[in-house]
Amino acid sequence: MTIQLYHRWRCPYSARVRDAIDAQGLKDRIEMLEMSETPGAEDRLQELTGGGQVPCLVVDGKPMLESADIVRWLESNLAGR
Repeated sequence: MTIQLYHRWRCPYSARVRDAIDAQGLKDRIEMLEMSETPGAEDRLQELTGGGQVPCLVVDGKPMLESADIVRWLESNLAGR
């Protein structure tokens, strides 16, 4: 399973997801892509979602938006595994 998180350091919703990733010990399982630091991230996110909303969790090429939904998905699918 390939998992990427498109995020922005200054976005509070991105921070919510990053905090959940840290709390669940998932940092080594998720590729973190900061929008202003990752070349091509803006274009790739646009291709995936049709917009630039972050955070965006991409699981095996399928995007998921909304921080609360992402946190729930992480807890249900990755926590404790």
